[in-house]
Amino acid sequence: MTVAALNRPEAEDIKVADVRPDRELESCNHLLDDHDALERFYDANGYILLRCVFDRDSVAEARDAMLRVAEKLGLARADDPEGKYTGGAFDGGMEESDIYSGIAARLIEHPANLAVMEKVLGEPACAVPIVQYRTYPPNGPTTVVHQDGFYSPGIQDYKPVWITLTPCTREMGGLALAVGQNKRGYFHNTAKPAPYPIPRDAIPDDAWATTDYMPGDVLIVNPFTPHCGMPNRSDRLRISFDSRVQSAANPSAIAATVKAVTSDSITVDAGTRGELTVKVDADTFIRVLHPGKREPFEGFADYTVPGMRLVVVRDGDRAVMLRKASEG
Repeated sequence: MTVAALNRPEAEDIKVADVRPDRELESCNHLLDDHDALERFYDANGYILLRCVFDRDSVAEARDAMLRVAEKLGLARADDPEGKYTGGAFDGGMEESDIYSGIAARLIEHPANLAVMEKVLGEPACAVPIVQYRTYPPNGPTTVVHQDGFYSPGIQDYKPVWITLTPCTREMGGLALAVGQNKRGYFHNTAKPAPYPIPRDAIPDDAWATTDYMPGDVLIVNPFTPHCGMPNRSDRLRISFDSRVQSAANPSAIAATVKAVTSDSITVDAGTRGELTVKVDADTFIRVLHPGKREPFEGFADYTVPGMRLVVVRDGDRAVMLRKASEG
């Protein structure tokens, strides 16, 4: 791990049950046309919350697409816009399944929505090819307390985005954030096994905040901001997804197809950017088989094969991160 973090082998781990989000997240709609002021709020608080800024029809289209998937999985009816849980068995680990392919990309790339993202970034935006979809039933999984940037080394000047497609009250388990904790570095404890849990005492109890989220809301989370998904105690699915946006002119994370691999390099076809060859070493953050697990550098050339779709993050001619692509 090349990012700075904590090394506290005896520390107690923080759990989602420890999080009490008593504070209310603030809307930033009034700052949307003043990029400097929006950035100051983001830097100070570690988030941007925009209310009902995405095109309503595009949000409904994305919701309906996810509900059709939920119906196939036996979790909800496709014609129920509230996503009431129908009792089917929930199989975890599908957050990046191809069954959802294209839903997030169509929503974010809608012209009106891209215009919002351009205001957030201060320049034309494009999506980072990493998306996680959530159709979480009552008493289903929660996401552990974590900081996105810790798991995505090398991606520069990007903004993680969380979007709900149905009403998501506190009861339904929306995101909780530790406000203002983005200025203190990474809290992940590398003395513990992956996912390197954050110590219980690293984050002040009174930093946590959440809100009732609505379709069309956009939550931008600083890569350094600790956050988690709260438990769903309702009778409905939490239907949301996580994506990331970056500079369209200077993307630091690109989707590419593996062409060739050696013991210490990889050659990829990056589409309009052409063919690239980058060095791979023991400090490269490799997750080409499973997006949630770091893989060893030893044997890299054996398990990385031509045809794989990867996210490549590079610094010059060196790969900082190689990750299984999830292109939305």
